[in-house]
Order: sequence, then C-alpha cells, then structure tokens
Amino acid sequence: MNLLKIYITLLLVLQGTFLLWSQKTIFGIVTNETEELLAGASVYWKDKSAGVSTDENGTFRILAKNQPDSLLVLYAGYNPVAIAVQPGEDSLWIVIEGIKELAMVEVTEHQFGNSVSTLNPRNVERIGSKELKKAPCCNLSESFETNGTVDVAFPNALTGVKEIQMLGLRGIYTQFLIENRPTMTGIATPFAFEMIPGTWLSGIALAKGASSVKNGSNGIAGQISTDLQSPLSDEPLFVNLFTSTEGRGEANIHLNKRKKNHANGVYLHGSFVENKWDRNRDQFYDMPNRSQLNGMFRHMYQDDTKCYQINFQGLTDRRTSGQISPFVGQSELFAVQQQNDRMEVWGKYGLENIDGKSYRQLGNIFSSSWHRTNAQYGANRWEATQQSMYWQSLYQDILGNTNHTYVLAPSVQIDNVAERVNEQVLDREETQAGLMGEYTYSRPNLDLGIPDLVIVAGARIDYNTRFQQWQFTPRISAKYNASVNSVFRLSAGKGYRSPHLVAENVSLLASNKTLQFAPNMGMESAWNYGVNYTQQLKWHGRPGSISFDLYRTDFINQVLVDVDQSPLVVAFYEVKSNSFSQIALITAQYEIARGLELKVSGKYQDARAIYSDGIQRQAVLLPKYRGLVTLDYTTPNKKWMFNLRTQVIGEQRLPDNSQIPHEYLHGFPEQSPTYSLWSGQVTYKLSKQTELYLGGENLTNFQQHEAIIAVREPSSPYFNGAQLWAPMGGNIVYLGLRYSPDKAE
Repeated sequence: MNLLKIYITLLLVLQGTFLLWSQKTIFGIVTNETEELLAGASVYWKDKSAGVSTDENGTFRILAKNQPDSLLVLYAGYNPVAIAVQPGEDSLWIVIEGIKELAMVEVTEHQFGNSVSTLNPRNVERIGSKELKKAPCCNLSESFETNGTVDVAFPNALTGVKEIQMLGLRGIYTQFLIENRPTMTGIATPFAFEMIPGTWLSGIALAKGASSVKNGSNGIAGQISTDLQSPLSDEPLFVNLFTSTEGRGEANIHLNKRKKNHANGVYLHGSFVENKWDRNRDQFYDMPNRSQLNGMFRHMYQDDTKCYQINFQGLTDRRTSGQISPFVGQSELFAVQQQNDRMEVWGKYGLENIDGKSYRQLGNIFSSSWHRTNAQYGANRWEATQQSMYWQSLYQDILGNTNHTYVLAPSVQIDNVAERVNEQVLDREETQAGLMGEYTYSRPNLDLGIPDLVIVAGARIDYNTRFQQWQFTPRISAKYNASVNSVFRLSAGKGYRSPHLVAENVSLLASNKTLQFAPNMGMESAWNYGVNYTQQLKWHGRPGSISFDLYRTDFINQVLVDVDQSPLVVAFYEVKSNSFSQIALITAQYEIARGLELKVSGKYQDARAIYSDGIQRQAVLLPKYRGLVTLDYTTPNKKWMFNLRTQVIGEQRLPDNSQIPHEYLHGFPEQSPTYSLWSGQVTYKLSKQTELYLGGENLTNFQQHEAIIAVREPSSPYFNGAQLWAPMGGNIVYLGLRYSPDKAE
C-alpha cells in the first residue's frame, strides 16, 4: 500500500465521525483513478438538500441523513458519480473516472504553455515548463520572450541591466517572489532576475493587479512568483549546455537524490560572455562581458502531516563594459565594472491535519540574506551592502464549512543597508512588521460542478520604521463563472512601496549627470483596479482561449525620476495624486491543427505624471503599443518542435534633449520609431534523454545605431548612455543541449 493510500486510510479512520454545528456529518475524500486528490469537486445529496465542495486536499464534510440516500459527485471533465450511502456511514473514499474535456475547464500545460485558470479567483497567468523551452531561457529575465503580459527592456547602453515592465509600470512596482517568499529587494534589484538560472525554474505565475495581502503591502501592479525545481520531483541528473555567437557559454547541472519522504538537490550554474562586440563602431561595448557562478542546495521532507525544507544559495557575478579604446586626446577610458556577491538561506515548515482536521494548517517561512555590490561607472562609484531577514507564519482554517475559509499571518521584514554613491551616504535601517487576515467565500454550483462565485477579501496593517508610519492595505478579488469555460474577474486594492532610488535607477549612473534627491521623500502608495474576462473555447474541435484585461493604477504618492528637467541632472522628487497608469491587453491562442499553435497578444499602455514644471508627460521609454505573435509546431512523434515569434514595439517617448548641443544628438529623435523583432528556435529530441535546440534572436538584425549621447566626449557633462530604446547587439545565433540519462525510453 503506497503512502497516499495510507494517508487516505488514516484520514478516514481519524476523521470518520465528528460533530459540526452539533449535527452528525460524513467525512469523505474524492480522487481520480490515479489517486490524485481533486480540489473543487461538488458533492451534494440527490435531493439537493445540502451540498459542499472539496477543499484543496480533496476532502469534504456534509450533513448526514437518517435514511438511505445517494451522494452525487461532479467534477468538470469527469463523469458524474452517484454513491449510495446508508445511515450510520461516516466516511467515504470516492473515486471518479473518465476524463472527457478537462482542457475546457482549465487550459494548462497539457494544452498550452501559457494558461489562465477559470477557477482561480485572481487573474493569474501561468508560464509552464513547456513554454520555457520555446526560447533560450538562460535566466529568469529571459523567460518572458513568448509572453504578452511582461515586457523586458534594456534602458542603458553600458550596464546591461534588464528591466521588466508590467501593467504599464516599471518592474519595481511588481513584487518578486520565489516560492511564495519575497526576496532580492533593495540593492539586489538591478540584476535580481538574472540571478535565477532558467533551468532552476519549473514554472512562473503572473498575478495581475491587486493580489493577495499574504506577501506584504508591495506589489502595486501585481506579483511575479517563480517555482523552482524540487529534488522530490526533478530528475536525478540533468545537464544543460548552451553557447551563442555573442561569445556566451553556460553550463547547468542538477544532482538530486530521493529516499522515502525526503530528498536532497544540488543545482550548479556557470556562465560567461567574452566578446568584443561593437557593431555600431562607437568604441563602446554593445553588451558587457560577464561571468557568474551560482549554486543552490535544497533539502526537502514531506509526509502526510508535515513538510519542511531548507535551502542555501550563493553566487558571484562580475561584469565589465564601457569604452574599448580611447579617442584622440583622451587620457582615461570610460569604464564600467560591476561586481555582485550574494548568500541566502531560506526555509519552510508546515503542519497539516492539525487536530485531525485536514483544512486546518500552519505554515512558517523564513529567510536571511547578505548582498554586496561594488560598481564603477566612469567617474561614478556605487558601493552597498545589505543584510535582510524575513519571517512569516500562516494559519488557515474554516468557518463552519469549507465554503468559508480564512488565513491569518503575522510577518516581519528587516533590511539593513549601508550605501554610498560617490561622496553621498545613503545608509538606512528599515523594519516592517504587520498582521494580515484574508477571508474566502466559495459558492458551489451544483449544475456547473464548480464554485461559480468566489470572493477573496483581505487586509493587513503594518508599521514601517524607516518612514515611521502605519499602513493599512485592503484588497479584494472576485470571480464569477457564467459557465465552466468563461469567467469574469474584478479586483481592487491598495499597495505601498519603499523606494531604493539608486539601485532601481542604476542605469542612470552610466552618465555624467548629477543625482539630486529631494528631502524627506516618503513611501510610494497607489490604488489598483482591474477587470478580466477569460473564455476557454473549442472551435472545429480544437481548443483555444481568449482573455481581456483592463487595469488602472492611481498613485497617491509617487517618487518621480525626472530626466527632463535638465540634461545635466537627474531629479528625484515626490508627486501626489497626479500620476496614473492604464492598460488594455488582449491575448488569444488556438490550436490551428494538430500540434500547431498560434498565440496573438496586443497591448495598449498609457502612463503619465505631472512633473515639477506643471506639465503632464508620458513615461519615458514605455511603448504605447506592443504586440506579440507566436507560432509553435510539434510533430506527431514529438521529435521536432519549431517555434517562431515576432514582437512589435511601438513608439516610445525619449527624454527632453532640447537643451543639449545639437552636435551631440545624432540619431536621437523625440520619439523612437515602431519596429519589430523576430526570433525562432528548432528543438530536436535525439532520444528521451537528450534534446538539441538551435535558434536565433533578432533575426532581421534591427539595431539602434546611435545609443550614447556625446559618445566621443566621455568626459562631457552631456555624456549619457541611458536612452536605449532598441537592441544594440544585432542578431544572435545559439545552440544548446539538454541531457538527463536517468529518463527511461
């Protein structure tokens, strides 16, 4: 008898009889034929006198009858089941069989690499492992190439820093989580997404708009949460090798060993870029040379009543770029050197079935990290060290029955930052402690077989020592299913953010501008509102989906980074109640023919603020329009996979350069032109153990030829490399191999 059967048998014995609201009840578990626990199944008496839904563990409780009767069980995609129940029976194990059309309920990795569930009350888009293999996802920052929700920009021609954009806002307004744990904030921000190797990822969840308050008051625009490979399920040995024409090499090795309920995993990553690329011949590197060593150890344990894990990660990352050779009369090169070192330990401990009740759970999360950055950008020097600690406990229970659940969670985040920019000291200590509560109501629909109405309402209160203020963060989400294939969602909520101005704008240091900070700037705060409609469909017998998103963010208080005020200065100051961002997004995907999938995404975004001169301006380097088209084909024998994609990037406003001498501004318009980027990849399975993939990026070789203002006078006060709106490096061809000898044919 396997562990799941033991677990189910123990639950049936321990939970068979108990009193709920002083009445006798029946305890049951619903699984499919492979013994997978089914959450969200509808269970009700034949006369519909009472009905419930199974919880996330597949269990339910329902009021017992004094005479023989039948329980009906419905789960979308499975055949309905009727179970005869005799008086006195107090425990049931119900198995339902016969999947009919599961893809119509929730499109997941089984159909498309990107999916939006019709059951989740929040608008969460999931990127699965299938999707991650369609592009060279060497790290997390490169994992959004086939996604229309998150955009990746290169705002600087010298640092190589990548910045994400979501819901028409910079990535700093999106909370970053690793397995439900906030991390890599503060001085780690510039390269956070490049510190998670792509092979470590098992999936990514993009929560749009005001999300849960469980993870803090951050996440004004939403959350990006990553799931890492688990040694409990990952291959015992996995090897990934990668090289490209940009002089890039990479190796990844996973080593996992599992024994009974526990497992250990070692994940190793090494990468480098060695090139002399200067395709626009401006005597500056098109991209930095860099090297990274990154390692992680994971120990995990899981049984029927508890689970825990402990993880260690350490990395070192070095980047050099800047000027290749001097100009006539120049005595010193404009050099860029960036060094990041990081160590982190984190863990989780959870208890299930507390007091013998499967819905009662307690979880604990903790982490501790140390991060150091040491960087030189021409004459600008940035040095910083950050020590951080995080702790959270979560308690989950029900109110009466599983249609009413709640979560309570205290948490604390501590950051100690020692930071210096040139001669300016920006040291700070910050502690944010708080308590959250969240209530979920699910209304079972006996005809649909799923909860048709779900409302999640939560709030938290925190105290921040850096700004010496209390914060109240309310958020609410709701979804309504008109059918199992269509869902409407609404969300609204408030968010706060503690700015780390230098780290979040480090690309501006690769210029000769002076940084000016207004005194007594506070926390940023905003309201976010959103609506989503998702429809799963079948047309000519083939699956598809279409999703519409409308979101707006209204800032109560925002710290503006003003690069229009003067060509010699970057001004940081607050604006109140006059900044906003709004976005409209449509995404559709359809299986045109067997193995041939088409995805189309279009987005309009508008972000504005009233600056210190009283003029309302669009955000800089934010395209008004973006489009994405992907075409994917997998042969019937699964040996070949072909992926083609094109991105269309609309006009972007560049900073006001009217005060800069004309001779320094060759090739810098007021707005960038609309352009497109084409990429493709071919994957071939040599065997079940080995895959080869060959691809190219920017196949049409589109480039921004003039990328640096006053490029031939690096000592000029007008010298500035922070106005990049298109790629500099041209086309890239890459080759990779995935190998896992432990996979059976």
